[in-house]
Amino acid sequence: MHLSRRGFLAGTAALGATGLLTACGYQEEAPAPGAGATWSFTDDRGRKLEGERPTRIVAQVTAAAALWDLGVKSVGIFGPSKFADGKPDPQAGGVDLNAVTSLGNVYNEFNFDKFVSLNPQLLVSVMYLKDQMWYIPDTQTEKIDKAAPSVGVRLQGLAMPEGIAKFIALAKALGADTDTPAIQAAKAEYEKADAALGDAIKKATGLKILLISAQKDTVYIANPPSFATSRHYQNKGMNFVLPEAPDQSQGGYYQQISWENIGKYTADVIMYDNRGGSLSLGPDGLGGVPTWGRLPAVKAGKLIPWNNETPFSYQRFTPQLTELAAALNKFA
Repeated sequence: MHLSRRGFLAGTAALGATGLLTACGYQEEAPAPGAGATWSFTDDRGRKLEGERPTRIVAQVTAAAALWDLGVKSVGIFGPSKFADGKPDPQAGGVDLNAVTSLGNVYNEFNFDKFVSLNPQLLVSVMYLKDQMWYIPDTQTEKIDKAAPSVGVRLQGLAMPEGIAKFIALAKALGADTDTPAIQAAKAEYEKADAALGDAIKKATGLKILLISAQKDTVYIANPPSFATSRHYQNKGMNFVLPEAPDQSQGGYYQQISWENIGKYTADVIMYDNRGGSLSLGPDGLGGVPTWGRLPAVKAGKLIPWNNETPFSYQRFTPQLTELAAALNKFA
């Protein structure tokens, strides 16, 4: 998510409701045996939803991917799901893109007519700033809010395990069995990969690591504790280089600087945003930016791709843990 450059244009929900929140950010009640398909759920804006359990769900792509891995399948999605060449965007995770209707593939694009045609019973989106539903255009917030009830999942300041727990709670409320053998096996693989990453981080204790997200004319120095993936890595002991003055008006996620000043952030390893909306920073990338080529990490080839919008599921996070552990073991 390019929070700084997009300015958090996601819409703010118009209506409020009361409700208690648990440590994970929710209060949800499972329906009593024999009570029928009903639900009760309070989201991170304090909105309480109850009554008939929704089955026709439209979700922001990151949320849709997390729920899909837990057995809750959306009928529609919005947000980046395909690259320009038609290949699936990693943000879509395991979502069957042929089985869902896309309402928009880029920021601030949401086809309201398609949304209504899907007869939605629930909209789900993540929130990176208080009460701001990600990828919901400001100009359409009110009518989208009237067309269907919604759940907002707050992710700001959370590590990946906490975010995964939130989506498990939501999936349970939506009637999913989150204790299937497949999900338990995915959890076991995650725990194994996470332990291996912990060992790799200990081995690479002396390495200073910089997180960046790049555009042609500017670069964003990422603030590690602000993102769920890097917050988890930091909690495990990874030694990150911190931005001097992250932009608090945009949630403190990034500090924007010019490429001419990138050299002031010295690091042994660079983790670079590799999502579709970001400039490629691989070993052969940015050949026309002299300051990039002069960085010690670039000269040494110590570059690691980083996706800061990884879907919140064991299945999607585990491969990233494994890849990061392998890179750290190589660079240590």
